[in-house]
Amino acid sequence: MTPRIVGLETEYALMALPHGPAAPAMAPAEAITELFRGTATQHRSHNRFLPNGGRLYVDIGSHPEYATAECSNARDAALQDRAGELMLQKMLEAANERLDSHRLHLLKTNTDSGDATFGCHENYQVKRETLDPLDPGFVAFLVARTVLSAGGGLDKSGAYVLSPRAFHIHRVQSADPTRLRPMISTRDEPHADPAAFARLQVTFGDSTMSDRATEIRLRLTSTVLDLIEGGVSLCDLALADPIASLHDCSRHGPAAILALRSGGAVSAIDLLDTVVGRCEAAGIDSLLDIRDMIDRIQGGEQDTLSPSVDWICKKLLLTEAADRYGSSDPRIPRLNLAFHDLDPRRGLADRLRASGAMSALPLEDVERAVSTPPSDTRAALRGRFIAEATRLERAYSVSWTHIRLDSPPHPQIDLLNASQCSDSRVADLIDVMATTPAPPMSRLARLRAGIGPLHHAGEEPPANRP
Repeated sequence: MTPRIVGLETEYALMALPHGPAAPAMAPAEAITELFRGTATQHRSHNRFLPNGGRLYVDIGSHPEYATAECSNARDAALQDRAGELMLQKMLEAANERLDSHRLHLLKTNTDSGDATFGCHENYQVKRETLDPLDPGFVAFLVARTVLSAGGGLDKSGAYVLSPRAFHIHRVQSADPTRLRPMISTRDEPHADPAAFARLQVTFGDSTMSDRATEIRLRLTSTVLDLIEGGVSLCDLALADPIASLHDCSRHGPAAILALRSGGAVSAIDLLDTVVGRCEAAGIDSLLDIRDMIDRIQGGEQDTLSPSVDWICKKLLLTEAADRYGSSDPRIPRLNLAFHDLDPRRGLADRLRASGAMSALPLEDVERAVSTPPSDTRAALRGRFIAEATRLERAYSVSWTHIRLDSPPHPQIDLLNASQCSDSRVADLIDVMATTPAPPMSRLARLRAGIGPLHHAGEEPPANRP
């Protein structure tokens, strides 16, 4: 079976806290400017494709978002996601070294202390016919997988739930994920050959700090899509009310009882068990580790999964804190957010990873993914082109599906095959860049293109350059 192209888009909450009562409030736009100050995205725009094939940008609401490169497997996507986290962490540290009156915080979370919500969107390349119509049993699976993939947290009342994000979801499908917040976006943006492929965008899912949790969520969902595209129906598992079931699953956990459309009911963990059993019976993928996780939950041993399941890890931390300080202590909600804080001095994730209390991919692999795209997808072409154009200080344009050299102007090269990792046209264009002198550009043109230094060698930079 051809590897499925997958990717993640992760939104981050950005907060600016004053050092003292006399410090003025910092607007979200100001905080974003400080975060991006001094980076390659500062002057061109806060929207840039990167040499690792990913994309870093500012989303609606003045918060940063990182989209991974196209990946052929869940581990690469998890690596790419952590690479984005590491990039933003370094930007955060640099900003805080510059600032005197405020301290910035970046949270890889899906709700903040004001109950604003931030998305973690999953993208899966599927056959066009897979979405017309989408198997309702797949939606039931998305609800049930919450017991393994949720991030955990406190809801508006202070109660612990598997996914605070779940209560911001009120539709199964919609073309408007920003305002209506469905489980699945129906916008037709395949980022590939539209005659053959569609993009299934799951807009309900939690950002996870555990690398294994991220990898399992993507791998399991890809496997279930393989099952459906292989001709196995999950229609008998359709839920009577998917949104109500999603909310119940978040409130009550693995034992939540979900009503089926056909009559009867099933617990969330048993529904997930059934789906995984069908994948195993079809021989599509080895799911032994996920089978073991399900067995442990069914056997009442879910706490042993703490390093691999965010909501379990966080629940144990908050329970221990509540036992020590009392459940109404203000340190509890702060701890709830510190779990997601990228600040290495105030956040918990790096310390949990270092201690072994949270699963983590090898740091050297994450650092490599910051600058190196996956080698077996279209991202390799885009990343190499961007790296060379940046090194040679050439103006260029790229998207998920094209690259174009703008100095000197060359025809656009369309890349509609997301699994394509080599292309003679791209190789020839890179050779042209390397062997053809760059046309002269004014400093204003260089500024607009976002390339090179903002002043000539030997020249003092302009004073107070933003």
